[in-house]
Amino acid sequence: MKYDAILNDISEDILFITDIEGNIIHGNRTAQNILGLNKGLLKIAKIFADDQSNLLLYHIDESIHRQQEENITIMLFSRYYQAKIYPLAKQAAISMRDETATKRLSQRLSEMMQRLTFASQIAKIGYWELDLKNRKISWSSEMFRIFDINEKETSTKKNIIRERMHKEDWLRYKATLKQILKTGHPAEGIIRIIKSDNSTLYCRYKAEYLNYDYYNRKIVGIFQDLTEFLQIQHTLEAAKEAAEELNQEKSYLLAQASHDLQQPVSAMSLFIDNLLKADLSGRQQILVGKIQDSAQSLHQLLNNLLDISKLEANVVKVKKHKFNLEDIIKKIASETSLIMRDKKIKLHIVNCNQKMDTDSFLIERILRNYISNAVKYTKNKILIGCLKYKKKIRILVLDNGKGIALDEQKQIFEPYYQSAKHQANRKQGTGLGLTIVKKTAELLGAEVGVLSKENKGSCFYLELPIKNQKYSSK
Repeated sequence: MKYDAILNDISEDILFITDIEGNIIHGNRTAQNILGLNKGLLKIAKIFADDQSNLLLYHIDESIHRQQEENITIMLFSRYYQAKIYPLAKQAAISMRDETATKRLSQRLSEMMQRLTFASQIAKIGYWELDLKNRKISWSSEMFRIFDINEKETSTKKNIIRERMHKEDWLRYKATLKQILKTGHPAEGIIRIIKSDNSTLYCRYKAEYLNYDYYNRKIVGIFQDLTEFLQIQHTLEAAKEAAEELNQEKSYLLAQASHDLQQPVSAMSLFIDNLLKADLSGRQQILVGKIQDSAQSLHQLLNNLLDISKLEANVVKVKKHKFNLEDIIKKIASETSLIMRDKKIKLHIVNCNQKMDTDSFLIERILRNYISNAVKYTKNKILIGCLKYKKKIRILVLDNGKGIALDEQKQIFEPYYQSAKHQANRKQGTGLGLTIVKKTAELLGAEVGVLSKENKGSCFYLELPIKNQKYSSK
């Protein structure tokens, strides 16, 4: 008994003896500390919560009356205990082992397994492993769904993969597994699975060799059902091809219509010019002037529609030749000199005597749009310059206008975008000018962009790789 008492006291389990009424007669040191026996708490009903107390008392009663061992899980102070009840005549000896860590770990593992199962079902990924020592294969539940097989009716020793896989793919797959065993390197590929209704399933597989020791060697792998993804991909590709074909047809028709409309619009402009030279009253002059403005806007709209249609239909080709950038800038400046003079705009051209080897017509189209916008939005100054920047030639067009808000700077190159902050100019444009600039720059392998601050002005730029240009700073 002396040694029994010592063993009881050094045990980490809660050990105590109680009668059928739940009165605690004796407890080891652990029981005294945890149950509070040294504080006078000698009744089960005072130590345990009501539901747990009733549960324990019920099984104590059962153990004593039946004279057999009882096992239950019980909670005490938010911890889980595995309790064993041993009958001792009219008393019972109880051993309680703290299983909280094991219980919570088991719960977490169960939750993780549920999440993994759910994730594998959503992703349609099945997991398998082959124990090379015991020649036993294990599958996840998703594997059975992929291979269209009843889990309860299948032997773990049966090679279902070989039976369901397309014969051509099986030979390749088998050779891959042998290569994995030989090299130890993982491998992956695409195979076909023939289901029970003879439909074909496309799967991506990946497998690798795990060699822990002689007794623990495995090949593990996954199968992912790609059938639905491939069907969606094929549908999207077909839709994309149809959309591109329709877009090209639309661009072609739009280009044809714009081209056909240009002739009557040009004729209308000639008639308006002749009409302005006639002997008109003051009111008539004003009305004809407004007609001329509308005709010019219509002409600009048709030109933009024609340009964007050609760009989208991929009919615009880059024709490289050597030219001087300053000649193009001076040409555009000369054509806009009258409107600049009327608006009292000062133009400065700095360091633009640059020799270039690209398509001058497309460069001119971009700069003409930049300069036209600068004339429209500036207060009274425009600067056109050129500099070497990060192995590129950067052409700049700066104005001192109202500037562009940061949230709008990423949108202004998008089709039909017009700032709501410049309502006075919304009727003068189509919102296609900067889109044409961007698409034209892409043809040249160039980049376009804007740097701007509200109420400070804007700087639109065009960058071309310097390796394709002959940079000169004369």
